[in-house]
Amino acid sequence: MTIHIQQLDAPLKPEFVDELINLWNDNALETADCTLDDQDRQMIQQQLKQYVQSAYGAVFAVVNEKQEAVGYGLASIKKDLVSDCLSGHIDEVYIAPGYRRNKLGKLVADRMMDWFDRHQVSHVQVSVDIDNQSALRFWEGIGFSSEFYLLTQ
Repeated sequence: MTIHIQQLDAPLKPEFVDELINLWNDNALETADCTLDDQDRQMIQQQLKQYVQSAYGAVFAVVNEKQEAVGYGLASIKKDLVSDCLSGHIDEVYIAPGYRRNKLGKLVADRMMDWFDRHQVSHVQVSVDIDNQSALRFWEGIGFSSEFYLLTQ
């Protein structure tokens, strides 16, 4: 299996965007038991464009030997207005089920961490759904730790 991780640049190829959105739909099915409607797909397409056009966003694609997307990662940087520090946010990581357990998630995370380092980010955060124990184990396994609980109403 030949896999590589590539950071996507603007302009995004439409067929590649469709593959990423289909993976996003698979992620929604797995984690929220729902599918994306046409409006969701359009919003995600716009979001992907914004990520690659901004100096503060990045899209990483996991690509197989057939040049098909089999996973993705989204990262963003935010500037704290008080401290003037940059913080990194891992917004999404998804690997298609048939490609899991091959350390691809870690490869994507490593590429994101390299991107954050190049942008002199002071710290990186990732949000994990409280019910997603496998994701929690993954992130803790590569060095992340719980810092605080985020409560919502």
